[in-house]
Amino acid sequence: MSQFVSSINLQLSPDSISQGEQAIRQEIALQLYDQNIFTFGQARRLANLSVWEFQQLLGQQKIPRHYTEMDLADDIEPIKTGSW
Repeated sequence: MSQFVSSINLQLSPDSISQGEQAIRQEIALQLYDQNIFTFGQARRLANLSVWEFQQLLGQQKIPRHYTEMDLADDIEPIKTGSW
């Protein structure tokens, strides 16, 4: 049985460290999302932010949203069927 291990590089700014846990969580969440390691939902939960707040944070940091046509289709289907 082989295991695949990959490393990631995260860098925390001194400002985040001095601002405390919430700022650190947000910075880590942004980096994991930007590197396509976390989904939007995973990253926003790590950052402990609402959908709207995390979208605003992405915009402030100029991090593009990863959202494809396939994601849109996946989001529309439950709405069509009423199972959202």
